[in-house]
Amino acid sequence: MPAFLVLGCANFYGRALVEQLCAARGAGDGWVIRGVDKVLPALASFPPATLELFETFEYRMGNLRSAAFLEQAFAADQPWDAVFNFAAEHKFGQADGVYAQDVHQLSVAVAELAARHRVGALVQLSTALVYARATGGRCTEDDATADANALVASHLRAERDVRAVAGLPPLAVLRPALCYGPGDRQNVVPMMISALLSRVAGEPMPVLWDKALRASTVHVADVARAAIAAAAHCRRTQTTAVYNLADPGDTTNGDLARAVADLFGVKPDFQSAAVNFIAKRLRVEELAEEVNESLLGPWMDLLAQHNIANSPLSPYLDREHPYCRLEHCPLAVDGSRIAATPGLDFQYRYPAVGPDALRPIVEEFQRVGLWPSIPL
Repeated sequence: MPAFLVLGCANFYGRALVEQLCAARGAGDGWVIRGVDKVLPALASFPPATLELFETFEYRMGNLRSAAFLEQAFAADQPWDAVFNFAAEHKFGQADGVYAQDVHQLSVAVAELAARHRVGALVQLSTALVYARATGGRCTEDDATADANALVASHLRAERDVRAVAGLPPLAVLRPALCYGPGDRQNVVPMMISALLSRVAGEPMPVLWDKALRASTVHVADVARAAIAAAAHCRRTQTTAVYNLADPGDTTNGDLARAVADLFGVKPDFQSAAVNFIAKRLRVEELAEEVNESLLGPWMDLLAQHNIANSPLSPYLDREHPYCRLEHCPLAVDGSRIAATPGLDFQYRYPAVGPDALRPIVEEFQRVGLWPSIPL
């Protein structure tokens, strides 16, 4: 009887993972799935279908920083075939101490429990923001890394120290590029809000940076499917591996902007050379402040007009957001290794970002009352 433990099952990535696991399980009850997180699903702004899905497997809520709670989360009548650590923090702009606890310390604690409980395989969700600037091509898993900020530094430290845990089971480290899909709040959604505001104002959507700069993307459902396939492969082959996750569309800034603009029926306005010249010379903090000030007010006004009193969605860009750093550090990621690995059996179902793949994000937010009810 297959048994899977998902840590962080109520966040953006973890929700997609349990959806994929439940789909693979089918209608039968032969699989054991336990989800663990710190929030009640009813308070996670899930649509009704997802809330119903959470009732079909065992869910435990608790403090993931607690060693006692983690121990209880691992306790089971049979060994776990795979443990997925999707609980590490990926939100930009948190304090260094938050990353130390919720990325590094949590990941090491999970790895130690995975070793002690002799799980079949461990999957660690990291980030593709770990790479130093690409020198022309896309970064592979073997390229140099750099501590660009506290979030990245904590993920790199977690990767290193997890691999050093004694008795560690087969391990798959996943490094997703800019991830989009239902539930995304911080990766592509800020640009989508900008497009909506441009549509309401009857203006083109302003786009910073050169359209040729790479901004690698991956759909969250592909991240989830890759995690399941990588866990099975590493367990079967008793190997440890690192895999980038980036779709083969080799997304550029222009590709992403056009996909978003097409969804909202606006024209992308790639800023003039003069504007980009100024933007390039702003510090990251100054650039983020300029963008945020121009969008936050109109967004709040639009929400009020549609009687949305409290939405977690925002056009706000933290200075650590890869889009703020795109000119200085393009997100150029080669995600082909996982699809080319013999016997792993994974292919990207979302080969390129496009308006059809972005539409469900908005439609879901509208269903749960977080996005203005303006038809697409």
